[in-house]
Amino acid sequence: MHHATEHHRRLPRLIVGRLGGRTDGIFGDIARLLSPSDSPMGDSFTLLQAVERVVTRPGPNAIALYRLSHWLWCRGAHTSAEILRRVNIFLTGADIHPAAELGGGLLMTHTSGVVIGRGAKVGANVTILHDVTLGISWRSWFDPSFVDGCPIVGDGTVLMAGAKILGPIHVGAGCFVGANAVLGHDLPDGQAYTVGRELAELRERVSKLELELAKPSRSGT
Repeated sequence: MHHATEHHRRLPRLIVGRLGGRTDGIFGDIARLLSPSDSPMGDSFTLLQAVERVVTRPGPNAIALYRLSHWLWCRGAHTSAEILRRVNIFLTGADIHPAAELGGGLLMTHTSGVVIGRGAKVGANVTILHDVTLGISWRSWFDPSFVDGCPIVGDGTVLMAGAKILGPIHVGAGCFVGANAVLGHDLPDGQAYTVGRELAELRERVSKLELELAKPSRSGT
């Protein structure tokens, strides 16, 4: 009995080893799913528990359905891809456009409310939690000359619940975007952006504006 359990614990590591460190597409997804470091069970994580994750949790299902819809989209089967997209929405609550480019090793746990628009690009080993949005900013409504688009997210970035990444911006590798933060500008590699930082930046901008308004106008001197 002990040997059987130990064998089941060893299997995920063997499979990950056979993948040779690949992070592209479904191979990266499988490698990360079976990685003990991404499991609360640690080294005691077994292949049976990995299978249970796939069958019972929405994250792996949403990723698999997206991979298939993206495969169809890239081969010109747009209608079939869009139908599969709607199946994904119905089953998992995740609305991922088939044309979006999501790197391997994607980790999604709770998928409800996730929206990833056409043109979004996500690197390898990114973590996306529920209610995250990657889409356009609609800044062109205020500035008709602005060319809108979807964001690019670098490898190993974590997007917490409710984070909104909007517009044609670049979020670097290894970044952290906090819960309910709204990010509309570039974020360098390894940086964190949270609601607290967002408010601090807003207060700083307001203070600078107040100082400018307090200065006597040149026309009056």
